[in-house]
Amino acid sequence: PVAAPAPPAVSPPAAPAPPPPAVQPRVDPTPDDQLPEPPFTAYTAMAPLSPVGPGGAPAVHLKRLGVRVEVLQVLDHRTRVRCAGCGPEAADREVWIQAGRLRALRSPGAQADPLAAALRLRARWAAGDGLPDGLSARQACRLIDHGFTWTGDEARWELDGGLLRLRWDGERWAVAEATPPGVDPDWRCATARPPGPG
Repeated sequence: PVAAPAPPAVSPPAAPAPPPPAVQPRVDPTPDDQLPEPPFTAYTAMAPLSPVGPGGAPAVHLKRLGVRVEVLQVLDHRTRVRCAGCGPEAADREVWIQAGRLRALRSPGAQADPLAAALRLRARWAAGDGLPDGLSARQACRLIDHGFTWTGDEARWELDGGLLRLRWDGERWAVAEATPPGVDPDWRCATARPPGPG
């Protein structure tokens, strides 16, 4: 008798492809070789941070990310800034910050970067575009310029009773809450621009 042909081998079903890795939020400084010529506005991209005054003693201890500074001089290993958003204990003091700790205002940032997301909102709101109810452009700038704390998928800017809360949904940062801080008549949204045409 003739043996029956063996049935064809059946491959097990292919395992589904693993999902792409989740994008993790992060804050990146502007590379030192991409910083514009001073003067320009920047924001701290690391925390905690202890800028130093004359003589090298710490002038202030910054616990928040994204504190606004006005850059006055960039050297190889440090940057001289005027501390605009540092709070009353160091407001407008000139201090030195180590290189590699700043995000220039107009530097592009990754979608997952909460500081970049806040600075995009700041630019829109400073122009009066899409402001949340009850929040003026000046209040929005003041709130963002004083820095934020960040835990997991939430970033929080808090100042004088005001709050901006952004939440990360895995793809982008979105406004979850915005309430105005107290009024500071001297705070301005205007920022320093590097010298050049225009």
